[in-house]
Amino acid sequence: MVWVNVSETGPVVTLELASPETGNALAAGLVEEFTSALARLRASRARAVVVVGRGKHFCTGAHLDELAHLAEAPLAERVADASRLAVLYTELLRCPLLSIAAVNGAAYGGGAGLAAACDLVVAGPTARFQFSENRLGFVPALISVFLPRRIPPARLAMLFFDPEPVDAIEAATAGLVDEIAGDPLARAHERALAVARKTSPAALAETKKLLLALALPHLDQQLAHAAQVNARQREHPECRRGVAEFLAERAFPDWLEE
Repeated sequence: MVWVNVSETGPVVTLELASPETGNALAAGLVEEFTSALARLRASRARAVVVVGRGKHFCTGAHLDELAHLAEAPLAERVADASRLAVLYTELLRCPLLSIAAVNGAAYGGGAGLAAACDLVVAGPTARFQFSENRLGFVPALISVFLPRRIPPARLAMLFFDPEPVDAIEAATAGLVDEIAGDPLARAHERALAVARKTSPAALAETKKLLLALALPHLDQQLAHAAQVNARQREHPECRRGVAEFLAERAFPDWLEE
């Protein structure tokens, strides 16, 4: 199975999440292929990378069937699984190319984090963002490390604690979206070419490195800690209940019910 389609249009590489039947959820195979594709870009002559999801959605976040299955696994295996996703986010954050997310449909949980790890986020009119981890009894551990680059902590806390979907306009107000366009993929390519014409690739790469170091000087340590938090919460009875109920009923639990 091909999890990620890679295509080139001049100096722009498009990485398409290619699992629309799951909403492009972050399955282990998709995470592995996406990370490898990003790593290969470092040796390419590309100037920008655009991230998009095939089908109705950008990325609906964690693959809940895999999450439920791994709840029974030893802690070390759960940490390793969370760490692989942390490596994906790190590879995207440290990508020397300009990175642009083109978001249509759902960008939920870790999928919203995937968009936020890019330099620019272009959202379509159907885009919806939600951080639903707490509704599942889970925690937004990994994405909480780098989302404050975009969203002030107090606003981010309320997006976590009161997790209702927000549209593209609300997401732009919060700082999660940079631009709204009728065709986000086409607009992302336009922006990528415009930046490539204006900027030296070496200077852009060094500037990205500098800005990331200033914003997240302890990125690796913070993600390692977050991976531990992620892994521990997976076996908590409330997380098991939340994931199981959602998989069975496609609805979040009422946490006031015993």
